Amino acid sequence: MFIERRTVSRKTPLDGKLEISAAAASRLATLGASFPLHLDVETAIDDTARLHELSCTCTKAAESGQHTHHFVESDALRSLEEGADVQVELDDARPGSLSIRSAPAIS
Repeated sequence: MFIERRTVSRKTPLDGKLEISAAAASRLATLGASFPLHLDVETAIDDTARLHELSCTCTKAAESGQHTHHFVESDALRSLEEGADVQVELDDARPGSLSIRSAPAIS
C-alpha cells in the first residue's frame, strides 16, 4: 500500500535516515518500535528499521515555536543515492513490513 514518494536527501547515505512526512510516520507507527524493511532500489536488501523523531529549530519552527522531523532509520538506507526518488509503502507481500523501492519516473 502506497504511503508516499520521497527524494533521498544528501544526509541519508551518511546517517541511514530517510525523512518522511508526519502523516507517513503516523501510519507507520502501527508497525511497532522495530519492523522489517525491504529495500529494493538497485539491489534488494532485507533489514530492520525504526521510526525516529527529531525536534528542531529550523525555519518551520519559527512559525509555531516547535517543529518535528520524522525519519525511517536503518543501516540499509545508507545504500540509497542522494537525489533518488523512492516510494515508501506498507509491504502487501510481507504484512507488518515496510518496503522502500525506486519510484517510477514521472512523465
